[in-house]
Amino acid sequence: MGRKRQKVVKIIKKKLPDQYLCPNCGMNTVGIVLHPNEGLARIICSNCSLKQQFPVPENTGPVDAYCIFVDKYYGAQEPPKQ
Repeated sequence: MGRKRQKVVKIIKKKLPDQYLCPNCGMNTVGIVLHPNEGLARIICSNCSLKQQFPVPENTGPVDAYCIFVDKYYGAQEPPKQ
């Protein structure tokens, strides 16, 4: 008698997106370029040509830069530093 065959479980790893949602035109066309040497992030929408460049702290990823960009675009207040 043979053994019961084991089921193979494939682990799917999620990746971060390369393009993000533009707050101006609503399309998924915002690209982020980080310059860690200069401490800058450049945000460019390829659909509506929205561009912004701003300083970011070191160890900032593209998702973090996008969140900072969206907060600045909508005029969100920064929480007080303690």
